[in-house]
Amino acid sequence: MGAEAWERRLDTPPDVWAVFLQARKRDPHVHVGDVHAPDAEMALVLAKENYARRDPCVTLWVVRAAEIHTTTQDAAEMFEPAIDKSYRFGGSYRRQQQVYRSAWRLSHRDEDQ
Repeated sequence: MGAEAWERRLDTPPDVWAVFLQARKRDPHVHVGDVHAPDAEMALVLAKENYARRDPCVTLWVVRAAEIHTTTQDAAEMFEPAIDKSYRFGGSYRRQQQVYRSAWRLSHRDEDQ
């Protein structure tokens, strides 16, 4: 990196970057803190130095904090199902089998007579 690039980097006001760390493979990424850096490359370096030096780490993610958008707790009803989908649960399977068996018995009872 040339001297001009370093000067531009130093002149740029730092953004806040959220740091997410994955401790082991197949673990979720967990928010561990924030760093102040002018760009993603520097944010990764600072995140590595601050959060991955002593603790186990497989991967690091840095995300500009201004780009993280969340919902509020007041919007909880947004996550509730729009219609009843109880037919997807296994509880209805037992009742369905009873109906089929009774229909089968009725149809075969007529044949036996």
